[in-house]
Amino acid sequence: MKAAMYYGQGRIEIVDLPRPSIGDGELLVRVDACGLCGSDLMQWYQDQRAPTVLGHEPVGEVVEVGRGASIPVGSRVFVHHHVPCMECALCVSGRDTLCPQFRATSIAPGGLAEFIRVPALNVAADVLILPDTLSTRAATLIEPLACVTRGLRLAGVSAGDRVVVVGAGAMGLLEVGALVARGAEVVVVEPRSDRRARAQQMGASVCADGSFEATRSALGASGARVVVVTTALPEAIAMSLTLAGPAGVVQLFAPPTPGQAIPLDLGAVWFREVRIESSYSAGPMDTREAFEILCAGLIDPDMIISHQIPLAQIDQAFALARSLDAMKVIVQCSSTE
Repeated sequence: MKAAMYYGQGRIEIVDLPRPSIGDGELLVRVDACGLCGSDLMQWYQDQRAPTVLGHEPVGEVVEVGRGASIPVGSRVFVHHHVPCMECALCVSGRDTLCPQFRATSIAPGGLAEFIRVPALNVAADVLILPDTLSTRAATLIEPLACVTRGLRLAGVSAGDRVVVVGAGAMGLLEVGALVARGAEVVVVEPRSDRRARAQQMGASVCADGSFEATRSALGASGARVVVVTTALPEAIAMSLTLAGPAGVVQLFAPPTPGQAIPLDLGAVWFREVRIESSYSAGPMDTREAFEILCAGLIDPDMIISHQIPLAQIDQAFALARSLDAMKVIVQCSSTE
């Protein structure tokens, strides 16, 4: 089979690999499409794992079933790359993505391949059969949207809350969609007019030029209940603190480079008891919430996905994903949809 092998330093190539064999309880899935995540583009994160097949947002069709697996051949499925045990103290406390089993489980060799092996633990905990009404294109958003819904759950976002989303790239727009679905009041900070326009089409409001200054002025002393920062730019993280109101939450959704010092004026937020938190990945509860949102048609995938590129053109797919000319890029691994 064909797969996209990442060798480090931004170099990725199509290679021939053996088609995976499966054991009891496992699935062999032909990957129709797989989204590119921002983490796939982070050299500081991926170079330490190279050589490796990237991709963790796969959607495909079950072509072989191991003994004991209950999902039939021919099923269209979403496959989650990591799954928690749901029994340890971290899982019980709602921090299932920090479970030791979570990172120990993974699809093989990776979503940017024609076929993947899905381990029995993943099959049992987080493989979702897709209805005919949900397109493959839309289903590639389940995993990234699940990361969003987990973050909103951790931040305690409820209907009527005022939430500021910093950055209106693909993840920022998924934040907007999930927040609108929850009934929150959404304000977006985004310097690019084209992205601000997309956010407004999805139900967000934008203050003047979408700047921090204009947004802070419009929010007034009450500020925002939650600020979700979808960019790792140090200046954006620092400025986001100024938007949170009393007892507000600033959630870091995109990981800064480890070891990078970010100057924060913590004295300016101390008296407001602002909480700074991070949110990492998603668990089974989150994928199901994302699945329901997409099945209900509450988010238009065409507002998020800008390009579909064949696996054979993986270099172009990564180049687009790294550029400002694309929103979400998905890779067609073996489908013509």
